[in-house]
Amino acid sequence: MGKFFVSPQGTDVHALEEVSLTLHEGEFVCVVGPSGCGKSTLLRIIGGLETPSSGRLVRREDPGATLPNAFVFQDFGVLPWLTVLANAAFGLRMRGVRRRQAETAAFHWLERMGLADFADAYPDQLSGGMRQRLALARAFITGSPVLLMDEPLGSLDPQTRRLMQEHLLELWEEERKTVVLVTHSIDEAILLGDRVLVMSARPGRVTDAFEVPFVRPRDPGILDGAEFGRLRARVWDRLREQLTEGPDAPRPSLRATGTSTMPGGTAHAAGSAP
Repeated sequence: MGKFFVSPQGTDVHALEEVSLTLHEGEFVCVVGPSGCGKSTLLRIIGGLETPSSGRLVRREDPGATLPNAFVFQDFGVLPWLTVLANAAFGLRMRGVRRRQAETAAFHWLERMGLADFADAYPDQLSGGMRQRLALARAFITGSPVLLMDEPLGSLDPQTRRLMQEHLLELWEEERKTVVLVTHSIDEAILLGDRVLVMSARPGRVTDAFEVPFVRPRDPGILDGAEFGRLRARVWDRLREQLTEGPDAPRPSLRATGTSTMPGGTAHAAGSAP
């Protein structure tokens, strides 16, 4: 399938082109690719927030299923004017669940996330990691079989991000939802995913799919192993090609001519500067 947008200047901007992939029930898929390659657009198409310009999305779930996909975004997406408990219950309330029932379910998930003591607080009273746990609680509580995550841990400091990765691993082991997670971190993609998809530079397409060989339940200690390092290098090699060869890749723009004096002697330069 493909997707294009019309720019303010009236020209077509091709975000995705000839994207073909299959998601399996209960699979954790991570997507990496250059900035602007259409990763988020692909996620929104999978989630039904965008429609493809060409091709189609085929869903083989239970025809009677009515639960929407659940999204988790980098900016948390929590509502600052609602309490933590009301934020957690928000998705259920929007589906017509009675307040008492929704809040009971929400409080259960706040307990699982270690946020029960903050049920009456507001999001601006929480740390970044706590707000992201709240966003995860709101996504899981909906009961949706599909969880779509767009750089959900990208704004966290490295230590909090590592803890959240471990927490997300535990949650997925318990719930076994179908997850598609967009990330700029190769380490995160390998640690969390069953497969890592590499997308090309814009217009985005899936160029490679790497199977992650590590068994589950997955120990975060694999990050320090040689096999992890080899897989990281393979994914980086393919991603690096897209980063350096795409239309938006950095290009040398300075030109130098003549002779310049450098430490240790004289250097002659002509053409593009390094």
